[in-house]
Amino acid sequence: MASGRVGGTRSRKSGQIGDDIYQIVKNSDGTYSQVVYGKPEQVTQVITPKLQAQRMVTCMVEAMMRDLKPVGRISWQAGANKSKSLNAFSCYNLQLVARDSKANWYEGNQFLYPQRFNRDSTVEKLGWPYMISAGTGQFDVFDDCVQLIEPWRTWENAQYFGKRFAGVRFDINKSGNTIGSFMEKHRMTRLDSVVFCVFHKWHEWNADEESYDDYTTNSYIIATINPSVPDGAALNEDNLKALFLMESDFEPFAKVSDDGQFFYMGIMVDFDGLDDTIYFYNAFTISYADGKKRITSKYMKSAEGADEFYLRGHAPADVFGSWMGEPSVKPYPSPFV
Repeated sequence: MASGRVGGTRSRKSGQIGDDIYQIVKNSDGTYSQVVYGKPEQVTQVITPKLQAQRMVTCMVEAMMRDLKPVGRISWQAGANKSKSLNAFSCYNLQLVARDSKANWYEGNQFLYPQRFNRDSTVEKLGWPYMISAGTGQFDVFDDCVQLIEPWRTWENAQYFGKRFAGVRFDINKSGNTIGSFMEKHRMTRLDSVVFCVFHKWHEWNADEESYDDYTTNSYIIATINPSVPDGAALNEDNLKALFLMESDFEPFAKVSDDGQFFYMGIMVDFDGLDDTIYFYNAFTISYADGKKRITSKYMKSAEGADEFYLRGHAPADVFGSWMGEPSVKPYPSPFV
């Protein structure tokens, strides 16, 4: 609806009447003029293969970032603050996936491309070897980032039979007898952090349905060093658990191996009982050993056995028909030729 700006017979209008747009324009001499023009026709965006390919890549990265946002805020050394770190984290992985989709349209390579389920671009969440950290760090404060497909051999207890573990491992065999000597051996300071990321299948109990709901997700542990654990504290499991303050979106697992050689920190899933599976994982260090912030650069890596599941039917050409409204067209021609 248009409204008048000047009263009387010389009233001018601004706004919309029918298909006409009214605008009051101030002239150079201080007077006002009435301008009327037709309402622009609504333009329907044309869906092109290249546009949909871009949307597919964007949806993939956005799905990962929703899970790992707390990690992205701290994982890029060049990011001056949390916002810039998250932006760099996003931009790099968008470029990484875009390059892969163009270069490996028909056969696929490192990344696994999702089906589109509806108009809102809801996609199945898959795991990929994203870059989770970038910096100039030259060493990690942990010894390895590992997967244990038979953790009951590390902890001889029936409760670990049929489980699988992924996480970081610290060698404590030659770390002295105190927390201080352990930290010194691993070149660790009170300002350091260990960050572990994992893409896995998970289950939660649905009380309404009285059954388990399964889904795939990216999870994380951000472990900072507890300043209240003194250097002179005995090197044992309780004090090692207390040393690492773990922020996580799932229940973390932390335990010394039965032989007393290693301390593990990560995720334990029920592989046999609930078919929970670890697909991709890795960890990095945020260190201040030289007085400056240093972050080790890491990509997610494939867990043992994950390739058998993930390298089938997820090349861009296999799924792109669903993005174009033609899900039965396989392989879908590349939009980049």
